[in-house]
Amino acid sequence: MINNSNKILSYEDVARYKAGSSDEPLVSVASYEPTIKAKYIKRDMLPITGEIIYVRDSVARKLASVEAYLRKQGYCLRVVYGYRHPDIQMAYFTKRKDEIAKEKPGISDKDLKSYVHNFVAVPDIAGHPTGAAIDATLTTLDGDEVDMGSAIADYSDEDIIKTQADGLTSEQIKNRKLLHDAMVSEGFAPFYGEWWHFSYGDREWAAFYEKEALYDIIDFTIK
Repeated sequence: MINNSNKILSYEDVARYKAGSSDEPLVSVASYEPTIKAKYIKRDMLPITGEIIYVRDSVARKLASVEAYLRKQGYCLRVVYGYRHPDIQMAYFTKRKDEIAKEKPGISDKDLKSYVHNFVAVPDIAGHPTGAAIDATLTTLDGDEVDMGSAIADYSDEDIIKTQADGLTSEQIKNRKLLHDAMVSEGFAPFYGEWWHFSYGDREWAAFYEKEALYDIIDFTIK
């Protein structure tokens, strides 16, 4: 296990922190290190930003440092998601909320909102629409994916996607720890409910480090 004291932050944990107000621009995730492998695994953002994955400038700079460290260990960073338009975030949240409401017909609205947040962030506090969050994994220097124990965004097993999941092999634990430690060393906050999700400057990051958030949700489209 990476650290059994690290809790999965809830909606209530994150909602206590206010959004930031920085007007820092969005840039390509590979702006400062072109060896970062950046390719969407979902096609939802293509009509909005094309093939480029965008993040806040500071996030891109920090990812360049993460990549430099990982390459010394024989690995590369593969980023599969960054900025997400708020409308897409709302659509994902609503879809998952409706699905869970059918699975748990007696659940209260409050509990339903909190439960759904474990899989799709509540739109008003979500990190992806701020440009501060990424979904990432590791590859070898040759581009082969590293075994992390599950695929990104595969929710068929709610337990295995947790960073500290039981039942992982020693190799999978090592790989998750390498990604986790490399990201945290550059100031990213991990979301322990999903081994692949990290952020810098959003409200979840603020809650994790008990700091003031830097960024707010933005409406960004490439015309």
